[in-house]
Amino acid sequence: MDGKIIHDGIHGSMKLTGIILDLVKTPEFQRLRNIRQLGLAYLVYPGANHSRFEHSLGAWHLAKRLSQEVGLDENESMLLQVGALLHDIGHGPFSHTFESIYKHYVKEHDHMHLGQDMVLGKVNITESENGGRIPEIIETYGYDFTPKDVANLIRGKHETHYLGHMLHGDVDVDQLDYLVRDAHYTGVAHGIIDLERLLKVLRIHDGELVVDEKGIEAVEGMMVARSLMYSRVYFHHTVKIAEGMLTRALEFALEEGYLWDFWRMTDCRVLVELEDLEGFPAEMVRRIKYRELYKAAVLASADELTSEEKRELLAAYRNVKRRQEIERTLADMVGAKEGEVILEFSIADLMLSEPRLKATEINVLLSNGELQPLTKVTPLANALKRRQTPRWAVLIAAPREYVPKVREVWRKVLFS
Repeated sequence: MDGKIIHDGIHGSMKLTGIILDLVKTPEFQRLRNIRQLGLAYLVYPGANHSRFEHSLGAWHLAKRLSQEVGLDENESMLLQVGALLHDIGHGPFSHTFESIYKHYVKEHDHMHLGQDMVLGKVNITESENGGRIPEIIETYGYDFTPKDVANLIRGKHETHYLGHMLHGDVDVDQLDYLVRDAHYTGVAHGIIDLERLLKVLRIHDGELVVDEKGIEAVEGMMVARSLMYSRVYFHHTVKIAEGMLTRALEFALEEGYLWDFWRMTDCRVLVELEDLEGFPAEMVRRIKYRELYKAAVLASADELTSEEKRELLAAYRNVKRRQEIERTLADMVGAKEGEVILEFSIADLMLSEPRLKATEINVLLSNGELQPLTKVTPLANALKRRQTPRWAVLIAAPREYVPKVREVWRKVLFS
């Protein structure tokens, strides 16, 4: 069968044929070349310029390998492969950076809903005439699954449990690829996992994806890697400050009635559009471009906050207007301009971008044939589930000259 060979920096040579090759050729999939996998993390880790395109190919490659390891039939294998390939198809600019904006401004266009709609042919996110052909391609190949099955698998709603867990579980092809890939491109050794071993110790037992008892250490290693990558990379405070600045620029534009179709754009396009608005959005883009970022005035851990304070913060997190009000008050009190003081939260944010941390856990198949939840079998997994990732819960940032004043007044403004 003719195909194309793609050389990947992580998995080596991958051969694409048939339905996979046709889906990769679509404008929707090609668009992912222009969406950075780690948002603005390149401002801290200069190598982190990899895209959702290569991650999606990597997830597909691992889905193909896992299908062979656990012995899926051809239909299920292809369903998993197509699901893994398209699982990030709906990502907007800078990946997870604008997560809170989807939640509050354009609910139906977060990347999960959008991905589902694109697979069902309800949305053409590109300006290409060849867009919107994904369902047609899926149907043309005549496998025993429909675009709806693929969409359900991407949303984690497929009725076959083990397929769902292979894409959205404690150990799944999505995070196996992103942990290895993100560690490689950031140069952070924490994300290194025993990929070969992990693929070999997963199996299907009574309709569920389980891990063999002899593979527990490999899973523990993966959970440690994930936890450390969250503190060290995904929630690095400087990355969160840059993302907060860009988010405020987009919020400003939306409040003024501009850029309501930002979710269709690529990274570069959003920056250009924000820059064209001049004023505050252009100032934020300029600062990001030349890495003139705000400085952290407050980095408070969850332990430093009373339960009452945590409740206050959660209320502010859930209500954008309330958060904006706090930011304005803080800016007023320290003599800064609107938009020059930003408030970020990690814990609630983490639950939004990483639902796995509270997902149903994988079972371990013991040598006596018994099944036990992972956290019952290994105290390390239990501790990692409970670990507050990352170390800070509240971050307040501002231009350097306002930092001392913000430190003096933040508690009074937030908790009075």
